[in-house]
Amino acid sequence: MNTITVLVVDDHPIVRQGIRSLLSNYPEFHLLGEAENEAQTIPFFQNNPPDVTLLDISLPGESGLDILYRIRQLSPAAKVLMLTSYDDQEYVMEALRTGALGYILKNVSDEMLVQAIQAVYRGERTFSPQVTEQVIRRALGQPAASSPTPLLALDPEERQILRLLAEGTSNSDIANVMYMSDATVKRKVRQIFAVLGVQTRAQAAAEAVRRGLV
Repeated sequence: MNTITVLVVDDHPIVRQGIRSLLSNYPEFHLLGEAENEAQTIPFFQNNPPDVTLLDISLPGESGLDILYRIRQLSPAAKVLMLTSYDDQEYVMEALRTGALGYILKNVSDEMLVQAIQAVYRGERTFSPQVTEQVIRRALGQPAASSPTPLLALDPEERQILRLLAEGTSNSDIANVMYMSDATVKRKVRQIFAVLGVQTRAQAAAEAVRRGLV
């Protein structure tokens, strides 16, 4: 049985931990490494490229799509599986145009994620059902299916920040409560806004209440 080396690129520790735990149950997988931004990702493709890279889109600094472009420049044969919360048609098509072999949403089952990694390793394309629909619609020239907001993928830390935000807590006070820097809180708030599909604190609070997140 061939060993499949995997690199996980995601800035959420809880996501990386979950994938690490999942892969440890399968002897054919070897977790080559983890990264959370471009600076940590690129060295893997300069020294010891992974067989399959799991790459999120929403990352600090350069986006996952930007990193995908750099990866493909360094290693044109790189096999990349996008693993994200966003089912936006434009993201899907841009990832495919840039060379990703698959596009999987984070709400898939463990079994489907494992199968997707195996498929990408074999050089096959693989998609979540929702993404498959988007690709077909684009190929047929049809408008994207309506989707009010990206799929939710808030970790416990982000949910706590959202609760404080909904209570009217300032970024500075959130930083003190969460033992974070102001810059980290600002970045986390931007990510939360992106996940909820909002632009202001008031909209975030309203959306959080509507969805039962606070």
